[in-house]
Amino acid sequence: MSYVRDNGLERARRRRERRSLAILTLCALLVIGSVVFAATFMSQPSKPKAGECPSGTTTSLPPQATFPVNVYNAGGLKGAAGDAADALRTYDFNVGTVSNDPYKKKISNVGEIRFGPGGAQNAKKYVEPRVPGAKLVQDGRDGAGVDVVVGPQFPTLEKAAEKPSASPSCS
Repeated sequence: MSYVRDNGLERARRRRERRSLAILTLCALLVIGSVVFAATFMSQPSKPKAGECPSGTTTSLPPQATFPVNVYNAGGLKGAAGDAADALRTYDFNVGTVSNDPYKKKISNVGEIRFGPGGAQNAKKYVEPRVPGAKLVQDGRDGAGVDVVVGPQFPTLEKAAEKPSASPSCS
């Protein structure tokens, strides 16, 4: 009698080969799918966001947005610096740090507008009109930055009127 007798080891080897082949095929399909997805994602032209024109026009920043304005609380009223910072943001100020006064001064009046030699013009021309009654204080800082320090008599700053959102005509 001649017949080939299959032992269990041979069957196990074939099962491992089939399993390995299936895993390799699955991995190859995943890699190919990832490459195709990436290629289609990268080749799509970027779509303009809502309210933007695809043209290369740039809008200039208002002058008060060109220097940082830090708002500090030195009057003990909780949240006063945050409220003042929110109001200044509506006037397009570039508000940086909003915190308690780093000098730990207790101010008893409206507040202070602190600036260095480079920020004197910014403080007087743009910040002082928005913070009536605040005392101008020049300190030894460098740069054009200005600090608004809120005291207990700090007035509630009016927020700027909402700007109408004119939809740009993209032709």
